[in-house]
Amino acid sequence: MKPEQLKKGDLILVRWTDASDTTATLEEHKEKPEANCKDWGVFLGISGTKHRFIIVGKDVAETNREWGATRIPAELVEEIKLILPRDEVSHIIGEVEALSRRIRLRKHRRGEARDVHVY
Repeated sequence: MKPEQLKKGDLILVRWTDASDTTATLEEHKEKPEANCKDWGVFLGISGTKHRFIIVGKDVAETNREWGATRIPAELVEEIKLILPRDEVSHIIGEVEALSRRIRLRKHRRGEARDVHVY
């Protein structure tokens, strides 16, 4: 499934290839330098200026609606699967109904949050 086919609020599974950081012999580094990853969560959109990122929501702070999210580089995505459509997810996770053009993502540093434009 292509990211453009998804609706904000869809529950998805993303398979993607990431770089790995490990100690190994030179032969092991040459054989398999990447790490296969699987992330699942609420599709929050696509963002980025130089590079496109798939934004996958993991949790939400109910008081200020800041989403914790994983930003996956689109060019590293192998596959996207739809687990549940937005209509079904919104019955379980109420914040999905409130998704709009701007989503507040939490930063890792305390007290910093910013609005991110998603398509």
